[in-house]
Amino acid sequence: MLVALTIAGSDSVGGAGIEADVKSMAAQGIHAAVAVTAITAQNTTRVAGIFPLPATEVVAQIDAVLEDVHVSAAKTGMLYSAGIATAIADRLSGENIPLVIDPVLVAGVGDALNRDDLIEALREHVIPLATIVTPNVPEAEALVGYKIEDDATVRRACRDLAGMGAEAVLLKGGHMKTAECTDTLFHDGKFLLLSGPRVDVRGHGGGCILSSYLAANLAKGSSVWESALASRAAIGDAIIARHVIGRGVPIVEPLGRQLRDAQRFQALSRLRSAAGEAAMAGPSGWLLGENLSMAFALSGAEGAEDVCAVAVPSGQGIACPCPSFGTARGLGLAILAAMKVDGRMRAGAELPFSEELAKAVRKTKLSSRTIRDGHRSSLESGMGPEDGLMLLDCVPDVVVDRGGPGRGPAIRLFASSPEELLGKLRTMTR
Repeated sequence: MLVALTIAGSDSVGGAGIEADVKSMAAQGIHAAVAVTAITAQNTTRVAGIFPLPATEVVAQIDAVLEDVHVSAAKTGMLYSAGIATAIADRLSGENIPLVIDPVLVAGVGDALNRDDLIEALREHVIPLATIVTPNVPEAEALVGYKIEDDATVRRACRDLAGMGAEAVLLKGGHMKTAECTDTLFHDGKFLLLSGPRVDVRGHGGGCILSSYLAANLAKGSSVWESALASRAAIGDAIIARHVIGRGVPIVEPLGRQLRDAQRFQALSRLRSAAGEAAMAGPSGWLLGENLSMAFALSGAEGAEDVCAVAVPSGQGIACPCPSFGTARGLGLAILAAMKVDGRMRAGAELPFSEELAKAVRKTKLSSRTIRDGHRSSLESGMGPEDGLMLLDCVPDVVVDRGGPGRGPAIRLFASSPEELLGKLRTMTR
């Protein structure tokens, strides 16, 4: 297995530093070896303390890794002091290892993570070893000594940082006052602008994760350009998957793509199991007839593509097909609307309308609401001020929609899970 080495500080809240680096490299399929430079006591609101290790102990960790393991790439994060930074530079200067330098000066919560003597050591000893240096705007300003305010000064700063000896510069544009967030890559005399939607939420660990992605891709043998493009796409997924674990800055999630894939697999599996049980009951015992559809949305679903659905076959002994995402638009939109009222209501079923079934609904203890002709079905068209569910501030178990302009009649059930949905189907058709 390929190995990359991260040389950085430890973050006690686990959102940045060594802890984020290990997860980020693992997400890219790379084993992470570590050398800790400092232990921090911090959370999502503040840095309470910094406890740097002696430079000799930091170098001893690097020695131990390199004497036993082939390291395909390395990165540095929080180096804290000139003494630690210079010792690391001296140790790595004789190694032929692609090196990503993340010149960490400030934590995601805004507190300083360096001593004043670090900046000069970065300029003189560390950056000259860099395959890629990845400052944000405040870090780049500290290194070049002037304000970076527009495209001209961004390009000037990239050239000046490369002039310090870095092979490539990725200047992150998150602090710029622009409509989009644009990172600027400068390599081999050429610029590449990497733009994406601006997220107006601070994130904890984003710089650590991006530089770890870069090191992981360099470890795989990717070029600077290829690594930058792949890492920029991956950090976008990590930012989208950010989550709140405390009272302060949200944590950027380096395993966001993997967690999302796992959640989608679990949703498909649970829905298929419930649909299979529904199919086994058969139409004669269920009063369902044909064309029963069941659907299940991911937690935090934002669109129909986040809702998986399946058409339940009628008749015993017929195998239930595998559900798929984005295939039940009407029922999917109804579930998304229900989730806006009650985020727990992620499962739904749709049955063909019949007076017999509507009568069966009334005989149960399930809560229900009837939509008659001319009454706009806001569950399908999106939430509106006239929506009855909003007025009730709850989602009924059953919505009996008798149809209207542009829509046919249907009966829909809502539940928190496919398993609960199956129970409600049984109650209704018992």
